[in-house]
Amino acid sequence: MNDAFRCSCAALLVMLGLSACGSSSSGSASATAGVSGSLAGNAGGAISGASNASAGVGAGGASAGAGAGTSGALGNANSGAGSGAPGASAGAAGASGGASGASAVAGAGGSAAGSANYGGSAGYQPWPGGNAVVTVDPVDTYASDLSGLQYEPASTGPAVLWAVQNMPSKLYRLLWNGTTWASDTSNGWSAGKTLHFANGQGAPDSEGVTRTAAGGMYVSIERDTDDGNVSRLSVLQYDVTTQVSTVNALREWNLTSDLPATGANLGLEAITWLPDSYLVGAGFIDESKNALYVPSNYGDHADGIFLVGVESSGMVYGFALNHTDNRFTRVATIDSGNAGIMELSFDADVGYLYAVCDDTCNGRINLLTIDTRADSASRGKFIIRRGFERPSTMPNLNNEGFTVTTESTCQNGFKAVFYAEDGSTGGHAIRRDSLPCGAFL
Repeated sequence: MNDAFRCSCAALLVMLGLSACGSSSSGSASATAGVSGSLAGNAGGAISGASNASAGVGAGGASAGAGAGTSGALGNANSGAGSGAPGASAGAAGASGGASGASAVAGAGGSAAGSANYGGSAGYQPWPGGNAVVTVDPVDTYASDLSGLQYEPASTGPAVLWAVQNMPSKLYRLLWNGTTWASDTSNGWSAGKTLHFANGQGAPDSEGVTRTAAGGMYVSIERDTDDGNVSRLSVLQYDVTTQVSTVNALREWNLTSDLPATGANLGLEAITWLPDSYLVGAGFIDESKNALYVPSNYGDHADGIFLVGVESSGMVYGFALNHTDNRFTRVATIDSGNAGIMELSFDADVGYLYAVCDDTCNGRINLLTIDTRADSASRGKFIIRRGFERPSTMPNLNNEGFTVTTESTCQNGFKAVFYAEDGSTGGHAIRRDSLPCGAFL
């Protein structure tokens, strides 16, 4: 990553009748500690924070009425309850008969023709989650360069937080120990596993990490830091079931030839995997064929599409990656809405794609979905639905990682999200907040 692009809850939880911060029940605790612990310590703040966010949205949107347009309908992170001041101005405009934002309700409108469900991101709303950010990693664990994150829900084992680091190139398997998310001490994970290319050589500049439903682990890279002046926009697949502490890539898809040229340290900063079931159900359009996406066109492609984000441009590209012959096909080109992009995270439970920028963009996140409107020119393509400021209790940090937990972890209507910071401010690199459960747009 280019440098230039670079809290307590016990009382609240007692009031809510929840367990103490980070605790988990006995019996099946080993399998569920990461789930219950992931949000404990944040649930109380999440509820009060959500009320404030709703108040801000209402002030800036619903009271704005017609004529709210883009200025009043979307929030401002510095306006306390949300978009109160802009909302007041917009309300006056609405009272005088402005017509352009008439269909924008509850703060949703972002364009003249915006509706409650498709408002765009002409402005940024307050963070809709808890706004109660806390650190959750052991102090002084990561000196710097922690980047991508991926949450794996508990199933036959505990929940896992995967984290990738670019220098040195490492993948970490983190487990909730009741207090922090710390490295798994078994199977060679205690200090993270060193990553190499398929030939056992090199030092991949590992920036993003994602996991398929079947358990495949993939890392996006910008370059080989042993040859640091040459751009190498690649996706690497790794086997994370072995007990060795150094792992070589199973496969590499070098996408450089199919992507716009970029600086060697400004490349594939982000990656996420989207299942075919979601894409087909939403009527996703395959741009390579200008037709509905048909999974069978792509053979062994891990039952989904991989989205990668280019740091320097903020653009996102979707690829079908053939696992038999290492060929690839670009099926989507998406504007993230930010000048740069540092992380992508897909919430498969509700179909939300989060495009994350770091301190360069004040930590803002855009939320995208596939446009399903029958009469829309962008039907079947990803569009920006909302823009959010960073949580109010989050300093403007160089956050390069972000991941959303599953609906199964919900407590009092909220589920945890995690951030990874490149700079390890105050000796901490991983922080937690929350988002509302369900489809909250």
